[in-house]
Amino acid sequence: MHEAKLCLALLRVAEAHRVRAGARRVTSLRLEVGAFSGVSPDALARAFPICAAGTAADGATLRLDAAPGRELRLADMEVI
Repeated sequence: MHEAKLCLALLRVAEAHRVRAGARRVTSLRLEVGAFSGVSPDALARAFPICAAGTAADGATLRLDAAPGRELRLADMEVI
C-alpha cells in the first residue's frame, strides 16, 4: 500500500523534528493533501496508527486537510 510508505516517510520527518526540538513525543500532525496528489486520505488515515505504533508518534492525532492540486505537505506538527 503506497499510503503506508508515505506514513513511514512522514514519521521519519516527524522523528527528526522531534529530536531537534528535544521533545519526548509527537502528539499531532496536520497534512495538506491535494485532490490530484494520488493519495487516498482514507487509506492514509487507516495506515497512520499502524505505522506509528511503537514510535514517538504512537497515539498521535493525524489531521488531513484538503489542498488544491498535487500538494502533499506536512503543514503542522505538535510535540511535547
